[in-house]
Amino acid sequence: MSIPVFRPSIKRKEMDSVLSCMVSDHIGPGQYSEQLMDEFKQLCAVKSGFLLREYERTIEIAFLVLGLKAGMEIILSPLVPDTYLHIIRKMSLVPVFIDVNPSTAVPDLDEYLDKINDKTGVLLLMGAFGYQWDFSKWEHPEVPVIEDISFNFGSVVSDIPAGHTGDLVIMRLEPNDLITTGGGSALMARSKIHSDALQDEMKNFDETILLSDMNSALGYSQIKEFEKNFELREEIYQLFLSSLRKGKHGYLSGYQDEKTIRSSLPVLVKGNRQEIQKYAQKKNVETSLAFKGCCLEEELGDLIVCPVAETLILNCILFPLYPSLGKTHSETIARILATLP
Repeated sequence: MSIPVFRPSIKRKEMDSVLSCMVSDHIGPGQYSEQLMDEFKQLCAVKSGFLLREYERTIEIAFLVLGLKAGMEIILSPLVPDTYLHIIRKMSLVPVFIDVNPSTAVPDLDEYLDKINDKTGVLLLMGAFGYQWDFSKWEHPEVPVIEDISFNFGSVVSDIPAGHTGDLVIMRLEPNDLITTGGGSALMARSKIHSDALQDEMKNFDETILLSDMNSALGYSQIKEFEKNFELREEIYQLFLSSLRKGKHGYLSGYQDEKTIRSSLPVLVKGNRQEIQKYAQKKNVETSLAFKGCCLEEELGDLIVCPVAETLILNCILFPLYPSLGKTHSETIARILATLP
């Protein structure tokens, strides 16, 4: 049986919470949703927030909260999920794509600031595979910032955690994400101004867009075990990194002495990528393209001219890395990484 690239870390505790919710005869938005959002609010230092059923809807509401109008520009990486591009097109916004650093797979902060003009409506910051920028010397721009922490929740650099910088903060909660509610996402506002705007915008929707208690119960149990799972992820990552360094292939880097939550193991392939994926598959280890479903993959052409990002979508692949791998599977993957062709 193959080892999948992703596997939700759902244990008996999480299932017990979901079952308790089910037998309470209240599975719509309620107590568990409030508890989960309270945890997010505390961890991200925000004023308010909502748990929503759909990631795409969450992004659209975030844009509406910021008052974005047709023709306004959004500055973003071409490697963020194409869900953003769908909403940008729906709202007739203008995407301004900036190329990424080849070592981190995200743009440098100065690159964002250099693109700001009088048409800029928002900057979108989204760390890749645990990467967190160093915001300690960064001056917040005059335009709003959306910080999507779906892939770097829990990471900390210079004592500033992911989710502590954006005016609005988004976290996706799908089955393959760091924390899953089985689907959905969180949308949070930091200041009173944006919090009031979020509250007002949510009045335009009914309760059916909110995440159910049954889903929230699953996420609440996971967030309580997050630090323990981080330690397991880091232990496995160091084992894999030691093996990978024995060969010729590379990996994405970050701030080595800071806290980084490894959402997966991205490998920068040197050589024939398909040959490497076939080699892993023969050993019953699944891999996938690291940036499958990103904006650049959907919009190859004149709209996005980002050569570094183009290289990464072709040559960066993911290997499994999650707490439930276990010793046997971890050692199997380590051996494969050390002997990649």
